[in-house]
Amino acid sequence: MDELDRRVIAALIAHPRASWPAVARAVQASEATVSRRAARILGTELVHVAATLDVLATGRGVPVFVRVRCEPAKAVGVANALTGWPSVRFVSLVSGAADCLLEIVAADRNDLLELTLLRLPELDGVIGSSSEVVLRRFTTGVGWTPGFLAPEAVAALRAERIDRWDRAQPTELAPPLTDVDEVLVAALAEDGRIRWRELAGRAGIMESTARRRVENLCRSGAIRFRTIVEPETLGLPVTAFLWLRVDPRRVDAVAEELIRHPEVMLLCATAGEHTMCGEVAVAEYRDLHRFLTGTLGGIAGIRDVDVTLGLRTLKRASIVRPWYPGAVEPGTSEIVDHV
Repeated sequence: MDELDRRVIAALIAHPRASWPAVARAVQASEATVSRRAARILGTELVHVAATLDVLATGRGVPVFVRVRCEPAKAVGVANALTGWPSVRFVSLVSGAADCLLEIVAADRNDLLELTLLRLPELDGVIGSSSEVVLRRFTTGVGWTPGFLAPEAVAALRAERIDRWDRAQPTELAPPLTDVDEVLVAALAEDGRIRWRELAGRAGIMESTARRRVENLCRSGAIRFRTIVEPETLGLPVTAFLWLRVDPRRVDAVAEELIRHPEVMLLCATAGEHTMCGEVAVAEYRDLHRFLTGTLGGIAGIRDVDVTLGLRTLKRASIVRPWYPGAVEPGTSEIVDHV
């Protein structure tokens, strides 16, 4: 990935369904160049555009972050097994107090009990876990800005979006999805840039009807479009998960300050051992040091910070990229010597 590739991806993060002319204006390149580059990038499997169902807005459940401790040499097997759980949307191998980090969607407290206290301990290699229930989302990957485009370019792209990219926390429940809506959402989860005609064909409805239904789903907050990409693809290989203890009176103020920083990909208020949790991505460890000491250290109300370093993400926003030692990386070709 070169600098132009990163700017194209950043434009798709700002508006996942942006037209190529709009992306070209944002990255200051020709439409032909952008179209060609984007086709190559989206074909590598390193970048995926999808519509994601908002589980809070649709009443499907509550996100829960689970830190899992594993027996030596079994963390990779546990993590890969967990990628197959439909209720698990995020899986990452990490270092620190845990070996594996999950985001689980629990339908209710009984579901959470079954997932964390019954099913999870049955996996070979799991020796313990701790859970943090999300109380409020302040920002997510949908609203992330990695910082490769001028602010005015990002604003211009976002101005054309019809989904609620700017509303991390829903203010009300969306209307129930119909059977046709479910088909549309499933197709958009596979390919968020699918053409309206093809999408309508999947659902067996008119093109204008498909577009209107999707627009209604977006405006209600039921779905939001997202460009799913690992930070390392953008030259930000150092990721860290932050577990903060914050003065309860300062939670909203701390969040308001933190989400201004492009390093912050995710930030939530949680119930559990910590008050807040988040994910940050930077280019180098010294940048992480500056963020921890300068940014976090300068915000009143933060009492304590626990840092878990990300090692490899196997599932993000329900997109699975399983990994085993020695596996070929996505977007690369295996070199075989023929004798």
